[in-house]
Amino acid sequence: MGVTFVASHQPVIEIPFGAPDYVAHATSYAILGALLLRALAGGSLRSMQTHLILSAVVIGTAYGLSDELHQWFVPGRTASVSDLVADGVGSLVGASAAALIGALMRRYNRGDVL
Repeated sequence: MGVTFVASHQPVIEIPFGAPDYVAHATSYAILGALLLRALAGGSLRSMQTHLILSAVVIGTAYGLSDELHQWFVPGRTASVSDLVADGVGSLVGASAAALIGALMRRYNRGDVL
């Protein structure tokens, strides 16, 4: 979240590889969504529950909203609904991916995986 705040405070940001803005938003918020889910699960990916996934997505999206509001006040930056949507989708993808990894880890530890 701190890295996102610092990046959002810059008047101009160069996105690596010329990627579109929404890709950068979705990618950074996917990482945030996965980290939020892990934090909400107490540091273990093995104890994922649906309400934790939803909580991670809500927190990630709410942070995206606060980030867009922050950008509104930064010269050279603008707030964007499409960026907020990318933030929410990224949070969902990241939290879902972390939950899937956790499910695979549980299954592997039980010996159910080939």
